[in-house]
Amino acid sequence: MLIKKIFAGFFLMIIVVAVKGQIQSSLGKPISISFNNESIPQSLIYLQTKANINFAFDPAIIPSDIRFTKTYNNTPLVNILNDLLQKAGLSYSLVANQVVIVKRKLSSFTIDGYITDSESGEPLIGAYISISGSKIATITNQYGFYSLTVPAGVYNLTVSHVEYNAEKRDVDVDGSKSVSIELNYKQNNLPEVIVGATVKPDPVAVNQGIRNLTHEQLNQNTYYGGEVDLIKALQMQNGVKALTEGSSGLFVRGGNLDQNLIMLDEAMVYNPSHLFGLVSIFNPDAIKNVQLYKAFMPASFGGRLSSVLDTRMADGNNQDFHVKGGVSLLSFRAAAEGPIVKNKGSFLLTFRRSLIDLLNKDYRLINPNSTYYDVNAKANYQISKNNKVFYSFYGGRDELFSENSYGNQWGNITSTVRWNHVFSSRLFLNLSAIYSNYENSLDLNSDTLAEKKRWQTGIRDKTLKADFTFYRNPFNEIKFGGLLTRHEFIPGQVENASLGDLNIPKDKSWELAAYISQKYNYKDKINIVYGLRVSNFRNAEERLGLYDKNENPLDINEYSTYFGFEPRASISIRLAKDHFTQLSYNRNYQYLQLIQNNELAFSSLETWMPASKTTKPQNSHHLSFGYSYQPEKYSFRINTFYKELFNQLDLLDHTQIIQNSNVRSFLRYGTSTAYGLELGINKQTGKLILGGGYTYTRVFKSINAINNGERFRANWDIPHEFKSSLDYSLTDRFKFNSFFTWASGRPLTLPVGFYYHDGIQVPIFEERNTYRFPNFSRMDISVQYSFPLTYSKHTWKHSFSGGIYNLYNRRNPLYYRISQATENSTLGLINSSTRILPWIAYSFQF
Repeated sequence: MLIKKIFAGFFLMIIVVAVKGQIQSSLGKPISISFNNESIPQSLIYLQTKANINFAFDPAIIPSDIRFTKTYNNTPLVNILNDLLQKAGLSYSLVANQVVIVKRKLSSFTIDGYITDSESGEPLIGAYISISGSKIATITNQYGFYSLTVPAGVYNLTVSHVEYNAEKRDVDVDGSKSVSIELNYKQNNLPEVIVGATVKPDPVAVNQGIRNLTHEQLNQNTYYGGEVDLIKALQMQNGVKALTEGSSGLFVRGGNLDQNLIMLDEAMVYNPSHLFGLVSIFNPDAIKNVQLYKAFMPASFGGRLSSVLDTRMADGNNQDFHVKGGVSLLSFRAAAEGPIVKNKGSFLLTFRRSLIDLLNKDYRLINPNSTYYDVNAKANYQISKNNKVFYSFYGGRDELFSENSYGNQWGNITSTVRWNHVFSSRLFLNLSAIYSNYENSLDLNSDTLAEKKRWQTGIRDKTLKADFTFYRNPFNEIKFGGLLTRHEFIPGQVENASLGDLNIPKDKSWELAAYISQKYNYKDKINIVYGLRVSNFRNAEERLGLYDKNENPLDINEYSTYFGFEPRASISIRLAKDHFTQLSYNRNYQYLQLIQNNELAFSSLETWMPASKTTKPQNSHHLSFGYSYQPEKYSFRINTFYKELFNQLDLLDHTQIIQNSNVRSFLRYGTSTAYGLELGINKQTGKLILGGGYTYTRVFKSINAINNGERFRANWDIPHEFKSSLDYSLTDRFKFNSFFTWASGRPLTLPVGFYYHDGIQVPIFEERNTYRFPNFSRMDISVQYSFPLTYSKHTWKHSFSGGIYNLYNRRNPLYYRISQATENSTLGLINSSTRILPWIAYSFQF
């Protein structure tokens, strides 16, 4: 029986092979046939009759609206069938004794490459790449890389960028290939409105609260003393506040200044201030691109509750050598860039130094004995098509000396080594080794110079970080990765002190995080981004005052471990043409916090502390909703947000931080609530661009044992704020702009009376933050004139600018200081305020 079955099966196989061979032979038979504007179903029936061969197909898959016209003479049937089916997007297979017609399985291939500046070779961040006539599009990442997966075919690729002329390229996609494109800079580019979003921005980015600034946009506005400053530009945005005039603190959507993740080429920056905040550490000659995330925070970022400031340094020109720089009332700066190997590698070196001490001029905001400098350096090299390495460095320092030789010094050092690797046309890796060090020292009072000591604070980080991007298709992008950071904290110690009990215990921590996120775009109407970040924090706190039996200090640490589960999600919907809405949710954990005294309006002396056994990590829920209407030359935006923040820290009233080893025992914990509304409008008419924005924000804190346990206003609770700007290009070389801001006064605590103790008047305080500063307002105006000069076939670009800061001389209070009573006066307040300041500045590029 078994033998019969084997024989029957073998016989059947011979028959199938014979039939299949017969069909293949028939397909190779030459025939002559002519089609004259025939439909595909009619053409198949005609061909079937002519060739005397059976076609099996489902009529539902055959397109009826396609017409076919062609004449064949002695052409193999298979060639005619392939032409006909390719026209209809079909294919065939041989099944038994029939030719079965099916839908063609389209082969997909990937186009990838880099978008760069044609003159400098700099990779362009956020360039938009689209397929003409379709909804397939993508943008370049932070390294100028893009990836698009499309079916085989010929496509028209369009590449655009807000500051560059669009470039179109026909690409025949018959396999995966690399297509890198250079863009030419727009010579007659109108300035971008700094308040709110651009006139025609990416609607998804606008509604997600992402603000993008390039080097050129940053340099279009100047601020105090003629300085171009990144932090001041961001403080002009809706939802971003400054606590005081001349401050580099960012208070974003009700968050505190330590709840912002500030990075320079991925390295943490713990104090972004020069001159107590009058200038930031970001040299405009070194900055290529800035992204501020204030609503939706991608899962790749973590460790802070309120916002992310992702700042990228320029790579340097890999075509030609250039020198640039400038001078203002505050500083002098110079930069050089050029190729290491042309088209393969480049370098950038910048230097900036203050002029205040050299000019010995008091600008009423700062001590004339203040100095600062900073240095930026960057190099990159293209090892191969798929491998590129980068190195970035920043070093900066401030020094402030008083007349009696007491001083305060602080500074940042950051260093980043990065490796970009393209595994395939769809998988991109950035691997980074990062170092960051912030140090601060303050001379302590003493009777003699020999007894003078220094109080030191600081934090040092070492990080290893990997970020992968998988471009699954043009509508689906997956990111995943992780990081490991070693933190070393110096909350406060007395240098060379004989008494160690004055020091705040040190901490050493490990922070580990992993994330995955996915971005999906459905028919260019719905954009969804969701992800998860999981974090772990382990801290070792130094124990002081413990000794062995021989009275030798013991090296003992107290350990604590915390975990964070942080889901993130955002959905953006195109409701109709030019109408967009967005909803996002963030869950964040923050394991580091800044400890400052409540009364300090200006302070560079910052004490960073980690989560420990007695200090739980901060965490928050952040819900945001936005709507925008964005037709041509016009935009309107409205955004609302609500935040709940937990484990918020605050010091008991009048707590001393310096030389207080038990400062943790004075910390109190509680919650904070922030909510608000943001309105923005922009309008472009010819060469005139107008922008305006209004923000309503409330921030309340509830802290145990502070304010009798009752809810009180946070220091940065500034309910109303209005900002407006005007930019006008008189000619291509001559530009005028103005900026106006008005805001409610910030809260403060003032004494309600006083009493005498040993003949000294002592103020009496009751509830916290029951008073407010006067309302704040200021108007600035500036003009800029740019012109090129040619020397020996080389162009030297010059730019002169001038303006008036605080045009109508508004006396905005900076801070109040309590004054002691004298024979002729009682206890009072001393008010320090700003004044009008004309300025002039010059910049060049050769």
